[in-house]
Amino acid sequence: MVMTAWINTWIVPPGSETRPTSYVLVAAAAMLMMAVSKGGFGGLAIVSGPLLMMVTDARTALGLMLPLLLVCDTMTLPLYPREFVWRPILRLAPWVITGIVIGWFLLDHVTESTAPLLKVGVGLLAVAFVVLEIVRWAVARREKRRVKPWRPGIVASIPFGLSAGITTMLAHAAGAITVIYLLPQRLASRVFVGTTARFYFIFNAIKIPFYVELGLINRATLQRSIWLLPVCAVGVWSGSALNRRVSQRGFRIVVSVLLLLTGLMLIHRNREVLPSLFGG
Repeated sequence: MVMTAWINTWIVPPGSETRPTSYVLVAAAAMLMMAVSKGGFGGLAIVSGPLLMMVTDARTALGLMLPLLLVCDTMTLPLYPREFVWRPILRLAPWVITGIVIGWFLLDHVTESTAPLLKVGVGLLAVAFVVLEIVRWAVARREKRRVKPWRPGIVASIPFGLSAGITTMLAHAAGAITVIYLLPQRLASRVFVGTTARFYFIFNAIKIPFYVELGLINRATLQRSIWLLPVCAVGVWSGSALNRRVSQRGFRIVVSVLLLLTGLMLIHRNREVLPSLFGG
C-alpha cells in the first residue's frame, strides 16, 4: 500500500489508463530518445511526445515534458561550448515568440479532432523536405559540384519561425521544422547541435510561464518528472558520444532518414484526417 501510494505520488500521473510498469517503461523510453536527440544524435526527439501520449493524456504529457526538456538543454550546452552560431537563432527569434503566443491562445482550443491536422502538416512538411534534399543532392552530384549552403533572409525565416513557435507550444514538435531550416545551411554536425541546443534552451524557457498559467505545469507534474532526471543525464551523454563518432556526411544522412521516418509516422498515426486535407 505504501509503495502504491509512493508510485502514484511520484511517478504515475492521475488519469493514466495503463499499468504502472508499462507507464514507467514507456515514459523512460520516450525521455531517453528525447535526451539522446538533445545530446547530439538528432531526429528521435519528435517521436518521444507521441510515445508518452500513448500512456497519458496529451495535456499531462506536455506539462511533464517541458521541465525535462529544459534540463536536457541545460545539460547539453556545456558539451558544445563554442560550437554554435547565433545568426539562425536571431533570424527566427521574433517569429518563434509570435508563434508561441499564438500557440498559447490555441492550446485551450485544440481538440482531439483538430490536433491531428497539425501533426499531419508537420509530417508532410518533413517528407517534402527530405525529398527536396535528395533532389538537390542528385542534381549537385550530376553536375559534379557541391551543394551550396542555404542562407535564409528575414522573409524566408518568417514561416519557419511561426510554425516552429506554434508547434513547440502545442506539441513540443518543432524539431522537424528546425531541422528543415538548419540542415540546408550545412553547418558542421557539432555546430548544428550546439546551435539547436541554444535555440531550444531559449524558447523552452520562454514557454514555462505560459504553461504555468495554463495549469500544465504545477507541483504535481514537477514531482512526477523527478524520477526521469537520471534518464536525461544518460541520454544527453550518449547523444554527444554518438555525435563525435559519426562523420559530417553520415550525420546529415542519419538526421534526414530519422526525419523521413518521423514524418511518415506522424502521417500514418493521423491518417484519418487526410481525406479532409485533400477534399475527400
